[in-house]
Amino acid sequence: MTRSISLPMYDFPEVLTSSTALLEALSVAFTALGEDAQPSFPESSEHEHLMTMWKDDDTLLSQSCGLPFVEELHDYVDVIATLKWTGISDDRGWYRTVIVVRESSDVATLSEAGGLQPVITNTQSLSGWCSLGVALSEVTTDPQFVQPYVESGGHAKSLQMLQDKKADLASIDPGTFQLLSRHRPTLTRGLRVIGLGPLVPATPLHVSKIRNVSLDQAREAVLAVLSRPELAGARAEIGIDGVVPMSNEDYSVIAPLIERAHAVLPR
Repeated sequence: MTRSISLPMYDFPEVLTSSTALLEALSVAFTALGEDAQPSFPESSEHEHLMTMWKDDDTLLSQSCGLPFVEELHDYVDVIATLKWTGISDDRGWYRTVIVVRESSDVATLSEAGGLQPVITNTQSLSGWCSLGVALSEVTTDPQFVQPYVESGGHAKSLQMLQDKKADLASIDPGTFQLLSRHRPTLTRGLRVIGLGPLVPATPLHVSKIRNVSLDQAREAVLAVLSRPELAGARAEIGIDGVVPMSNEDYSVIAPLIERAHAVLPR
C-alpha cells in the first residue's frame, strides 16, 4: 500500500517547488525504511478534510495543529518533530502567535481591544482560536469583552477579513504570517501586531500509529532529511530554520490552555 507524506499547514502555491523538494526527500527516506511512501498535497485545507486525512491509514507522515492532536489525533498518530521558524522559534521549536489589528485602529494593546470583532480560523485551532483566548485571559475575565467571533476557515482568510473590515482582530500562526508577509504582502500590509499568544510547541510532525518503522527510525529519518544542506534553499524559501525532535508529551501543555481560552472566548 502506497501511503502519503504531506506538509499541509504551510504548502502555499507560492512555495510549491520547495515543499515538493522536502516531500520527495522524505518519501525516498521512508521508502528506504520499508514504507511505500509518496508526496501528497491535500485537495482542501478545510479543517474537516484535514482531520479525515490525518486519521486515514493511508497517511503515513503529516503535519497538524497542536490542538487537534491533543483532542483527537493522539489516538491515531505519534509526534516525532516540529519545524523551527527563522526569527520566530526558540531553540526548542516553541513559538508565539501574533495578534493583529488594522493599523488604522486606535488599539495599541490587547487590553484596549474591548468591543472589537475577532475572527478565528476555527475552534480547533491552537493559533487561530486558543492562543487568542489565552492572550485575552491575561487582560480580562469577561467573555463579553470582545464581540462574538466569526470563523474564516484559514489564516489567509482571516487576514483578508481584516483587510476587508469584516473583522477587527485575529491571532495568526507566526510561520504563516511570515510566509504571507513575504509572498502575499497585500494580506499583511497595513496591519499592526498588538500582542502575542502563549509560548507553545510549533505545529507537530507526526507518523501514523500503523507503520512498519519504529518511532525512533521515523524521527531520525525526518530530522536527517530536513537538515540536509542541499535542501537549505527550499527550507529558506518557506522560512524554515531547522527541525527539532518532539514527542506526544511535549503537547500536554495545550490542555490547560484550552480551558483558559474557553473561559473568555467560549467555543
